[in-house]
Amino acid sequence: MCSILRNHSPLPTLPFIPRFKDQQSFSLILQQNPHLHLHHLKQIQAQLFHKSLHQDNILITKLISICALSGATDYATRLFESVFHPDLILCNSMLKAYTQNGLFELALHFYLRMLERGFYPDHYTLPYVLKACAGLSNVGFGEQVHGSLVKNGGVCDDVFVVNSLVDMYFKCLQSDAAMRVFQMIAEPNSTSWNIVVAGLLGSGDLESAKNLFDEMPERDVVSWNTLISALAKVGELGKARALFDEMPERNLVTWNALIAGFSQNGQCDEALSVFSQMLKSGVEPDNVTILTVVSAVGGAHSPDTDAVDRILSFARSSNSISVSTAVLNLYAKFGKIDDARKIFDEIPEKDLVTWNAMIGGYSQNQRPVEAIELFCQMQAENRSRVKPDGVTMVSLTVSCSQMGALGLGEWVHAYIEKNGIELDVFLSTALIDMYAKCGDLNCSCHLFWGLPKRDLACWNAMIKGLAIHGQGNEALEIFSLMERDAVAPNDITFVGLLSACSHGGLAAEGLELFDSMQSRYSIIPRIEHYGCVVDLLGRAGRLAEAYEFVKSMPVEPDVIVWGALLGACRSHQNVELAEEAARQLVELEPKHDGNYVLLSNVYASAGKWGDVAKVRAHMKAHDVRKKPGCSAVELGGVVHEFIAGDRSHLRSAEIYAAWDRLVERLKLIGYEPDTGALLRNLEEEDKEAALYRHSEKLALSFMLISSKDGSPIRIVKNLRICSDCHRAMELVSQLEEREIIVRDRNRFHHFNGGHCSCGGYW
Repeated sequence: MCSILRNHSPLPTLPFIPRFKDQQSFSLILQQNPHLHLHHLKQIQAQLFHKSLHQDNILITKLISICALSGATDYATRLFESVFHPDLILCNSMLKAYTQNGLFELALHFYLRMLERGFYPDHYTLPYVLKACAGLSNVGFGEQVHGSLVKNGGVCDDVFVVNSLVDMYFKCLQSDAAMRVFQMIAEPNSTSWNIVVAGLLGSGDLESAKNLFDEMPERDVVSWNTLISALAKVGELGKARALFDEMPERNLVTWNALIAGFSQNGQCDEALSVFSQMLKSGVEPDNVTILTVVSAVGGAHSPDTDAVDRILSFARSSNSISVSTAVLNLYAKFGKIDDARKIFDEIPEKDLVTWNAMIGGYSQNQRPVEAIELFCQMQAENRSRVKPDGVTMVSLTVSCSQMGALGLGEWVHAYIEKNGIELDVFLSTALIDMYAKCGDLNCSCHLFWGLPKRDLACWNAMIKGLAIHGQGNEALEIFSLMERDAVAPNDITFVGLLSACSHGGLAAEGLELFDSMQSRYSIIPRIEHYGCVVDLLGRAGRLAEAYEFVKSMPVEPDVIVWGALLGACRSHQNVELAEEAARQLVELEPKHDGNYVLLSNVYASAGKWGDVAKVRAHMKAHDVRKKPGCSAVELGGVVHEFIAGDRSHLRSAEIYAAWDRLVERLKLIGYEPDTGALLRNLEEEDKEAALYRHSEKLALSFMLISSKDGSPIRIVKNLRICSDCHRAMELVSQLEEREIIVRDRNRFHHFNGGHCSCGGYW
C-alpha cells in the first residue's frame, strides 16, 4: 500500500567521553554528564580497564549510580559482578539501581545474596529493601526485615529506616501494623507524619487522615499537599480549595494538585481559573501542569484565550514528547489539524503515541488520505523501531471507511492479521463498520458473527451497517438477537434502528420503536432521533404528519430536522412545505449550499423557473457556492476522484467517449435523460451534456473501461445521487451485467439486473 520514498537524515554521532587521569577527573566527568548512553558507559569502563581502575569500588559505585539513572541495570549488574571485593557502599548502590528501576524481585534476591556474603545492612540498605517489599506487596518479607531489626536493635532506632517500615506496611495494606510502628517512634519527624497521613489516605480512611493532620506538631508543604491531593482525588474540592487558601506556603506541587483535582472531576473551567491564578502568582508550570491544563482545555466550556495561548507558549518550550503530543491532540480536537501537524513535525524523536495522535487527528477531522499517507511515512521512517498497534489500526480502518476504499481496508485487515495485532473488540468494531461503509456487507456480517464476544458498540455497528444498505428487516432481527443476549440498547442503537426503518420503508415499525424508547427503555430522545422520525415520515410520503411532528417536538428543531423535511419535499415535490423548511434552514445555516440547491430543485421540478432564478440570485448575492459533486473509485489500491465536469484525469478523453457510446446503447433499452431539474434556458442537448458530466457517471465510465469484466464497481459520492444518475445506474447494471454499488451522502444503492436495493427510499 505504501510507496513513499524519503531521504533519511544520518543518525547523529554520539560524542566520545573525554579521557580522565584519576578519580577526581573521573568524578568531574560524571558530574557533567549525569545521563549517559550505554555507548558512553562502555567507553568509561574501557578507560577504567586501561588504567587498572576497574577494581576501584568508589569509581564503580559512581558508575553504577549513572547506570541506574540511565536505566541500564543489566550493564550495572555486569559491572558489579566484575568487582572481586565489593564493599557495603557498592552493594547499596546496586540495590538502589534495582529499586529505582522497579526491579523489586531482583532487589530482594540481591539483598539475600548480600546477607549470604556476610554483609550487615545499614540504614541505607534497609529502606531500599522495604521499598522493594512494598512494590511487590510482599508483607511476609517485610515482616522478616522488621523482626531482624527488633532482634538486632541499633538500626531500629533510626527514624529514616522506621519511616520506610511504616510506608511498607501501609502499601501492603497493613494499616494497623503501620500505626503500631509509627506510635513506637520516640521522635517522629515531619516525614513520619506525612507517611502516615498519606498511608491513611491511601487506605481510604480520609477522616483519620484529617484528624492526624490536625494533630501534627509541625506541617510542612508536603503535609498540606498530601491532604489537598487526596481531597481533590475523592471529589472533596471545596475542602481542598479551603485548605489551599489556608496554606502558609505553596509550591508547584500544590498548584498541580488543585488543578488536577478540578480537571479530573470535570470542573475544567475552574481548573483553568486556578492555572491563571498560578501564573499571576509568578509560579512557572512544569510538564505535569501543562499536561493537566491541556486536558482541562479539551473539556472546558469557555476556555480563557489568554490562558490557552500561555499554555501553548509553555508547551512549545518544553522538550517533553508527552507534552507536545497532548498539545497536538488538543489542536486536533478543535479541528486545527494543520496546527497539530506543525507541532508533530517539530517533535525530533516521535514515539508510537505521537504517531497515533497525528494519524488519529487526521482521521477524526475527515482527512483520511493524510492519515494513510502519514502511516506510510511512519513505516518508511521507523522500520522496526516504532511498530503500529491496535490504536493505529483503528484510525486507519476509520480512514478507509471515510474514503469508501475497500481495497485499502482489506489491506489494513490483512496487515493486522499478518503482524499479529490483537483483534480486540474496538478494532473488530472498526472493521465491521469499515466493511459496511465500503460496500462489502457480507464481510461485515461474517466478522460480526465470528466474534466470540460482542459489546454494545459491535451490535450498534452492525445495525448501522445494515441500515445504510437499506436492510431494515435484517437490522430489526439483529436488534431482537441483541435483546435476547441481554445487551441493553442506548441512544446510538435507536439512531441506527430508526435510520434502518427509514431507508427500508418500515414507517410503522420505526414509529413503534420511537415510542418504545422512553416507555420501555427509558431513553430520552435526542435531536438525532427526532430527525430520523421526520425522515421516516417524509420518505413514506407522509409530509403533513412529518410537519406536525416537527411543530410538536419538545426541543427546538435544528438543521438535521428541517433538512430531512426539505429532502422529503424535494422527493415528493411539495413546494409550499419546502419553502417553509428552506426558510428555517437559511436562518440556521445561511451559507450552506445544499439547502438552496434542494429548494431550487423543488421549484424546477414544479416548473417554477422564476423562483429557481430567485434562489440562484440569492446564492450569488450572498456568495453561497454550490459544492461540486465528487465521486471516488478505487482501482489497484489507488483512489481516483472525479469532479462534476472534470477533464483533469489522464484518461478523460477515453472516459467521455466511453460514456457517449454507453448512452446510445442505454437509450435503446429505454433511457431518457431526466432534464427537468436543469435550468430552462439551456437547450435540450446542453441539458443532456450537463447530466452526462455528473461525477458518478464519470467514475462509472472509468471503471467500465479499466476494471475486470463482471467485477463489482464501487463508487463513493459526497452528495445525494440524482434521479437521472440513479436511473442510469439501474440500466447499466442490466446492460453490462455488473453489480454497481454507490454510496452517496445518505445510504448505499446496490444496482443489479436493472433494479436498486433502495426500493425508491433514497
